[in-house]
Amino acid sequence: MAYRNYNDRIGGINHWLFAQEEFKHIISRSFRGEEYSSVINGSGAVKGEQKYPKGYQDVIVPELRRRSDFLSRIPALKDVKPDSHKVLTVLVGDKDDPKVAASRSYVGMKSATTKQSGLSSMVEEFPSTITTAEMYENLEKWNSDSSISILMFQLPFGGKAGETIDTTALCNRINVAKDGDGLNQVTLGLMSLGADRYYDCCTPGGMVDLASVYLVREKGARLRPDGIASFAGLEVLVAGRSNIVGEPLFNLLKRFDATTLGPLHTRTGTGGKSDKETQLKVYTELSKRADIVFGCMGFHPYKVHTDSEYFFTADMLKEGVLIIDASTSFRKDGKKPYGDVDPSARSKACAFTLETGGVGPATVTRLVHQGWKGMLYQNIDKVRKAVEDNKSVVISTFTKLLASYAGASESDAAGNAETLFNRAIDANSHPVHAVDALEAIFPELMK
Repeated sequence: MAYRNYNDRIGGINHWLFAQEEFKHIISRSFRGEEYSSVINGSGAVKGEQKYPKGYQDVIVPELRRRSDFLSRIPALKDVKPDSHKVLTVLVGDKDDPKVAASRSYVGMKSATTKQSGLSSMVEEFPSTITTAEMYENLEKWNSDSSISILMFQLPFGGKAGETIDTTALCNRINVAKDGDGLNQVTLGLMSLGADRYYDCCTPGGMVDLASVYLVREKGARLRPDGIASFAGLEVLVAGRSNIVGEPLFNLLKRFDATTLGPLHTRTGTGGKSDKETQLKVYTELSKRADIVFGCMGFHPYKVHTDSEYFFTADMLKEGVLIIDASTSFRKDGKKPYGDVDPSARSKACAFTLETGGVGPATVTRLVHQGWKGMLYQNIDKVRKAVEDNKSVVISTFTKLLASYAGASESDAAGNAETLFNRAIDANSHPVHAVDALEAIFPELMK
């Protein structure tokens, strides 16, 4: 078959990630007194016990730090100072408001991880009395501050601000070049279309990355030139349709050639009626087909089971399913975390994530990585110059990636590689192409 030109994104950090021998995302570990095997490790060592293989966060964040330190050795980028670029998180709520207690903890985790990557963390905290006008005034300032790589609002807002500020309208004012959490609806729309964009939503991106690692390293799936596994031939179920997780995840998976089932939601299979028996039958028919289940409901509003707090029970899943469960909600006593998938169903899975240490750390890592990319976007002319200065390395790297994906010879892919190189350095092309190209060649430059 003749070689077919590839014109989507090419490069990124995942090609490096998947090649690391020390990185093994499948581990056996204890969690809350139980022993598990085939856990997909989003964080890394558990409580510092280094006998566990490294996980997604434990590999990528130190690599970002190494790359930050190396920037000064690339002539075109020697003046870029990572520690002067900030990842900004905006937290709104009074200190004694229990509704934002979890947000405070999460912001602390993001801040610590950001600093480990070589960037600076910046937290702006406001009381619940802040007005819409005051928030817009601050946002205008942050949007124009070149030292801020990305900015995000920690939602929901607490107290009165949570009731009076239209956060959707507010997030739509975020500069899309700084929208590192994918909160602007323009970012969401570009993701849905598969169009050129600066960022993806962090949680869907982290979920796809974890699944990709498993598929590439354990199942021999083809690795696309953009660093994501091909989901071709797999039936994939998305449970949940929120604007920042379920819906964008569903659209991403379509772009990566998955046969998508769902997204499941409260009206699936009911014809608008509340017939729980019919709903459960339809849910089960879909879930039993799925090769991969992505759980992202966050809580259990469906009440289709009388005897379980979970949505997916063991009898709803087929043997060998891959489970990527993003849900971590605290119900009943407020202490025990619940996902969407009943732990008893894990015996059927080829691999799965736990309620903690899985998708959460992958989401934070994605966010920090996008902050790191934001630094490069703020210096895009210098990035394009660095890519142009290393033309032979870029074309050689692109050629190998394209040939491997197409199952073709490097001579067949060489012309396509040069075309994509020219796109990356073109000032009229989207900045993502130059940034992805630079990330792809970092391993060669650092040898």
